[in-house]
Amino acid sequence: MDRLAFSLAYAIPAMGAAIAIGLIGASGLSALGRNPEKVSDIRALMITAIVFCDSLAIIGMIVAIIGKVL
Repeated sequence: MDRLAFSLAYAIPAMGAAIAIGLIGASGLSALGRNPEKVSDIRALMITAIVFCDSLAIIGMIVAIIGKVL
C-alpha cells in the first residue's frame, strides 16, 4: 500500500502538468492562428506558463519524496 501511495503521489502531479502543458499549447496555437503578428509575445507567455506548470509538478514530486522518507 505504501508503494501505491508513493506512486500516485509521484504520478498525479506529472499527469496534471502534462495536461496543463497540452492545454497551454492548444490555446497558444489558436491564439497564433488569430494573431500571427504577435508570435513573440504569445511565445513568451506560453514559455512562462509552461515553466509555472513544470515547477508545480516538481514541487509535487518533491513532496512525494519527502513523504516517503519521513
